[in-house]
Amino acid sequence: MSYLSKADKKPHTDAGYRVTEDNISAIDFGTTSVSLAYTTKGDQQFTTLRLDAEERSTRVPNVILLKKDGYKISVEAFGADARKKYGSLRSGDYANFIYFERIKMLMRREQAVDRQTLVESLSGEKCYLVEIIAFIIQYLKDQLIDHLSHTITPLKTTDFDWVITVPAIWDARGKRMMREAAYLAGLLTESGGIKHLTGESCSPLPPPDEVNPDKLSLALEPESAAIYSQEVTGEQIKCDPSKAAISRPTEYMVIDIGGGTIDITAHTEIFGCIRVNNTPNGIAWGGTQVNEAFSELLQSLVRDPDYKKFLASGEQSKQMAIINSILYDEFENQKIVFGHRKSKEIVVKLQPKFATYYDNEIVAEVKKFKGIEYESDTLRRIKVSQSKIDTFYLVGGFGGCKYIHEKVSAAIKKVKGSHCNVIVPVDPHLAVATGAAMWRKNPEIIKARRSDATYGISMAIPFSSEKHDEHYKYYDNEDKIYRCKDVFCVFLEESEMVKTNEVISTSTRPMSKATEQMFIKIYSTPNTGVQYVVDKRGNSTVTKIGQIVIDVPNPDKLPEFRRTVDTTMDFSGTEIQAKAKYHATGKKLKLFVTFFLLNTEDKSFKIFSNRLLIVFPCCMDY
Repeated sequence: MSYLSKADKKPHTDAGYRVTEDNISAIDFGTTSVSLAYTTKGDQQFTTLRLDAEERSTRVPNVILLKKDGYKISVEAFGADARKKYGSLRSGDYANFIYFERIKMLMRREQAVDRQTLVESLSGEKCYLVEIIAFIIQYLKDQLIDHLSHTITPLKTTDFDWVITVPAIWDARGKRMMREAAYLAGLLTESGGIKHLTGESCSPLPPPDEVNPDKLSLALEPESAAIYSQEVTGEQIKCDPSKAAISRPTEYMVIDIGGGTIDITAHTEIFGCIRVNNTPNGIAWGGTQVNEAFSELLQSLVRDPDYKKFLASGEQSKQMAIINSILYDEFENQKIVFGHRKSKEIVVKLQPKFATYYDNEIVAEVKKFKGIEYESDTLRRIKVSQSKIDTFYLVGGFGGCKYIHEKVSAAIKKVKGSHCNVIVPVDPHLAVATGAAMWRKNPEIIKARRSDATYGISMAIPFSSEKHDEHYKYYDNEDKIYRCKDVFCVFLEESEMVKTNEVISTSTRPMSKATEQMFIKIYSTPNTGVQYVVDKRGNSTVTKIGQIVIDVPNPDKLPEFRRTVDTTMDFSGTEIQAKAKYHATGKKLKLFVTFFLLNTEDKSFKIFSNRLLIVFPCCMDY
């Protein structure tokens, strides 16, 4: 018979995220574009900041142009302005600038991404991804503070609680890197933020100082969109008598179609609070896939794979800027409005230099183009046939496209029936930013989430012949008992409902009075029912995803048995959070949570992995 070791859960009185009535700012860091929503103390309204004064736009392309000034780096331009300026640079000026766009796509395509990940700019420089993201966040922060400086009550950066949105399908490493980018950006201090780029030769890149970490939260994009959609729909029902017969849905699905990913989430609303019914679900089928498909079509029309001939015909960076302008400016605008007019045609204006170069090829090949092929397979991930859901919210930068609305509606109603409502709320492209600010104002609105994997730690516990395999048995000379090694103590199992007012509790102690740091390895697996972290052949059955490093100073030289540390871990939020304190005194201890790359062994950690011993019965049912 198999015995599964499970950790104790207990309620906690202090919320993972405190409810705040203070100033809140939320950044929707999208793949193709960004937006920022905020609210100030005493204000019940949420405002989206205009990030492009010329276009009066609240959502702008995620494009940044950095200027070199010796070792100092500054933001020369952002958004559409950055694209224009880069495209108009003279050949001799390119060496003074660094240009990035759609930086977030790199976090999807790179299987192993963390603080050490390097990315190459369009202009050829290799930079640390976390630092480029920091410059973007810093720019957005400065735009907000500058805007508020002209109001009656100017506010500082530290006057805000900040939120950054992330896709639901990101793992812990990607989320951690966004948090570290925020620290570098000076989002939580008055230091001003990042001013330099670290050279590729300076490796490894050290972690940034964590200042005021409680003032920063990460919000999941589909959850934020769901909160916004429910709130907006509820207000519309109140204000529009014609909709009085429509009730606010209690079960609904949100389909967030952004630039990089499609995130799908299903919720149940009970007495104004939300239960998330599915594990984070999504795929990299966002709007940029359409841009890339159009690019492939364009390459076939001009008979130039990867535009190699065009790129070789002039300054490569400038030629690439022209191509990107066509794909992610001109075509992007046409793509979003497609379906709003009676005509089912898209007219894409090609830049003169591009059109002139390919003139003959375009004329010869364009007549062969017969239209658009629609692939319904991409909708199969929306598994709704057996659910009670009959309300579907369509949001995101690409979710507002009327053509997408028509196709998704038809697919859903084919399965569920014509009674279903597929709703595009007002300003769907701003749903994530505004919803994130709403969530931060009242984080307790989310009452439970599904665990996206099985999590736990490795333990050595007293051996039981009835419960454990003899293969893992060993003799503990210090305690004079037989123990079972490599036991997987499960915190949560995949798809288990996690209440937001529950934490996992363990108690540990260092092996000697000289130890000043303790390390707890965190393991994960997509499987359930795992008993041991390695099998009998020595192969890992789980993946080491991170560790908690706890500082345990011992100025009084107390023996190890008097230095028990109580650690609580919260897996219910958007990030894995941990706290630690001395059991005897209640004194809080400083700790650091870090996440590893897949298939990466931390040698120094292996040395210390035997310095932990579970001394309180944190496991049961084994």
